[in-house]
Amino acid sequence: ATVENGKVTAVKAGTATITVTTEDGNKTATCKVTVKAKTYPVESVTLDKTSADLTEGEEVTLTATVNPSNATNKNVTWSSSDNAVATVAGGKVTAVKAGTATITVTTEDGNKTATCKVTVTGKNISTEEDKGDLNYGSEGSAGDNIDEENDIYDGGSF
Repeated sequence: ATVENGKVTAVKAGTATITVTTEDGNKTATCKVTVKAKTYPVESVTLDKTSADLTEGEEVTLTATVNPSNATNKNVTWSSSDNAVATVAGGKVTAVKAGTATITVTTEDGNKTATCKVTVTGKNISTEEDKGDLNYGSEGSAGDNIDEENDIYDGGSF
């Protein structure tokens, strides 16, 4: 804090003692001044995505922007409307199973929110066509023409 002709001006957070002294120097008075940091309240929060399509097991990281940029308290919490479909931790969303869930970010200051709708689809399981050759001859036995590269054969008899 600074003082000029009795007018005290706050400069930055902290404490200061203002002293006044009489002209003859014999008498003084003091005043302790505590300056608090100026706070800037949160006005809003936004997400970089308002929707996301994921497949089971996939992940996406959402980024929250707290406004104004000089807001004093930018702390946020994350939640999912359905943890069985999608979970969220620190903005990282993990698709659990097919369905929809809403991911919400909430500011600690002012309870401002933003959401992202997550749609999860089931994982597609690809199967290959059997490439093996298994021949049952009327006179032969099963396994006569096994192509060992493409068929499952445990070495035993059929």
